[in-house]
Amino acid sequence: MTMVSRALAGALVFLATVPAVAQDDTQTFNAFAVVVANGTVVRAGEKQLVVVGKLAGPMFIETDEGPQQAGRVGCALSSKIDQASRKTSATGACSFTAHDGATAWGEWDCAGYELVGCHGTFRLTGGTGRFEGASGESTLIWRPTAFELKKQLDGMALDNASGIVLWREFKLKGK
Repeated sequence: MTMVSRALAGALVFLATVPAVAQDDTQTFNAFAVVVANGTVVRAGEKQLVVVGKLAGPMFIETDEGPQQAGRVGCALSSKIDQASRKTSATGACSFTAHDGATAWGEWDCAGYELVGCHGTFRLTGGTGRFEGASGESTLIWRPTAFELKKQLDGMALDNASGIVLWREFKLKGK
């Protein structure tokens, strides 16, 4: 779950820093976000967990001069974890806010292994300002770095999770 959240956050940050795209022009770039995630873990079966959470953090676009901060990303996610195989799958949505106030949003899904991360697809579905009418898609990669589980009476809350979300070969098309 946290891997998916982090991946989603990275994609959002990437979109926030991308310049306006002219009609019919496609820009390809890489981006990442360093995120913190919080959520709730619920047992859904003997060896099945469901995680519902949110993540947020700054987003960066990779340039020839190094990473450039582009804005912030916030994401919501739902993840299923099979404790027997350690396989995980997740879906979610993200909202990016650039420094100039332009916003973009999209949906993602990924699959992988608990504590290792997940790999999937991010699809840009809309936006405002310079992202109005834009569309796009990228590979999304979530890599968790650390997390703590704090037990609650009704389940377990995921606190202080951190990681990185990567958007690779993001193809952003203008209106």
